[in-house]
Amino acid sequence: MPTKTMSRHQTGFTLLELIVATFIFGIIAAGVAGFSVYYFQNYSFSFEENQAINQAQQAMTVMVREIREARNGDNGAWPLATADDNNFVFYSDVTNDGRSDQVRYFLDGVDLKKGVTEPTAVPVTYPPVNEKITSVASSVDTGGTPIFTYYNGDWPADQINNPLVPASRQLSTRLVRIYLRINISPNAGAQPFELSSSVQIRSLKDNL
Repeated sequence: MPTKTMSRHQTGFTLLELIVATFIFGIIAAGVAGFSVYYFQNYSFSFEENQAINQAQQAMTVMVREIREARNGDNGAWPLATADDNNFVFYSDVTNDGRSDQVRYFLDGVDLKKGVTEPTAVPVTYPPVNEKITSVASSVDTGGTPIFTYYNGDWPADQINNPLVPASRQLSTRLVRIYLRINISPNAGAQPFELSSSVQIRSLKDNL
């Protein structure tokens, strides 16, 4: 009588197959995690950079408008009070009340700040304690280039006396160049974003 041979098929994973599958899953999971970290880091960097650039562009627009309208202070002071590389003080009606405010733009670390001092009643003064300071641009990395550069009324024909040296800036300035270099992560190797604009002071134009 023929003998029947019974074959038994095993189901499930062997220990070796389980180890290999776990190893492969671990590699895939690590890759996904690494990509996620990279993605969110880059997204965060781009978001911060866009914010800083938009803020700087808005600050540039406001500065150009205010400097263009610079005029004598209500105390009779000359329109420009201080004209340094990274510190510019002038008089302009920035509060839209018909009076000349003292406006100060200055670099504080990596922040460009704006101080506004409104005039007092007669006798008119501009008390430093009344100055209201706000931050108008962040992540400013000048790279050694001044934020403010000053030129006389003969620029660009006069290449010898321009840009103006500190001693002659207050009285001779007719045009101001503004330069902002935004770099939110100087150590990351990312390219900084540069903005520049030039503005003539209407009240001091020589060719009126």
